[in-house]
Amino acid sequence: MNPLKIGYLVQQFPPEVGAGPARVSEMALRWTEMGARVRVFTSMPNRPQGVIHPDYRGKLHVEEVWNGIEVERSWLYASPRHGFARTLLNNVTFMATGGLAAALRPGGIDVLIASSPPFFPHIAGRAAGVLRRLPLVLEVRDLWPDYLVGMGVLKGIPARALFAVERRLLKAAREVVVVTESFRARIIEKGVAPERVHVIPNGVETDRYYRSRDEAPPLPELRRREGEFLVSYLGNFGAGQNLGTVLDAFELLARQAPEVRLVMVGDGPDGEMLRARAATMPNVDVLPPIAKSDTRAFYNACDLCLVPLAPVGVFQDTIPSKIFEIMACEVPVVASLGGEGRAIMERSGGGLVRRPGDAADIADGVLAMRALTPAQRAGMGVRGRAFVSENYDRRVLADRYLEILRTAAGRAAHG
Repeated sequence: MNPLKIGYLVQQFPPEVGAGPARVSEMALRWTEMGARVRVFTSMPNRPQGVIHPDYRGKLHVEEVWNGIEVERSWLYASPRHGFARTLLNNVTFMATGGLAAALRPGGIDVLIASSPPFFPHIAGRAAGVLRRLPLVLEVRDLWPDYLVGMGVLKGIPARALFAVERRLLKAAREVVVVTESFRARIIEKGVAPERVHVIPNGVETDRYYRSRDEAPPLPELRRREGEFLVSYLGNFGAGQNLGTVLDAFELLARQAPEVRLVMVGDGPDGEMLRARAATMPNVDVLPPIAKSDTRAFYNACDLCLVPLAPVGVFQDTIPSKIFEIMACEVPVVASLGGEGRAIMERSGGGLVRRPGDAADIADGVLAMRALTPAQRAGMGVRGRAFVSENYDRRVLADRYLEILRTAAGRAAHG
């Protein structure tokens, strides 16, 4: 039987880091192992700094092979200055160039995935699917239109227009893949038949993330000082993570427990604010992003990791994928979130849950972890790894996803 040929239209891909590139690359690698052929249509790498990487600068289109995966990269507008207008231009330019690359690609594709966020690859995927007569699978990793409205960015007629476009795209897709049960419920509310909406959650490669006490910390700031309790955050510095509240918590801890220190690694729209505040705080370091290959060593260098979300309703449908990586490394978590993410944390036994947006409660969670014995924290870490190994192994999830793609391609072939 001929191998299944999968097109994957997604704006971020390695060497960019984050939950999205990790999910896409790990899924694609597993599908390749299973005999499929994968071609990724993506942008010139530019995140998180907003500057196109030197190897790709000045180029409109690049074709390359990444670990056996065919990759086509298209130009997009990039700027180190953050703001809604620049972000919108960044997204829209890739919608045009990435969608064109997918539509004009010679050779066969059996099924096309268009992945969000941002939202615009869904539009580009629909256009390419119509032009090429391809079955389209929409992957929804964030409810982007809901987020814009929930955060007050869009209101009135623009919000209603965006929701109308979203509903048309969802109904036109052959299948819809989401990352949480909460997302599935919302997509069904938007008018998609339940049998066409599938949950493939984010997960973790458990053979890549594990407890390793012998690895050197990837940053000098992760070396513990005498008697220190080291807490970390790794990821995006955006409104959804509510990191200003985390700094509020550590202002409280500077007085209550000066031996507790926070290391924050990443970048994003709130980066400048966080760096300015941290410069005045004796117990916080804010550092640039690290390579994906260093994340296991990062987690293993810490006593505790934080996973915060903003106290906004739509964010509580989100399950940050870093939870699974941290627990796979047997490191305890303090997660300030609600909804499905809270339920997962409570079932796992791998950490504590605190109210999102509550600095005092987050500080209390850190102190509660600090009060445990090393053996108690180690036991919590073991329980967390056992939970993710059983429920969120990326290889198992990728195999389930591949069956959905085969079904979508088969329906297209047989009308």
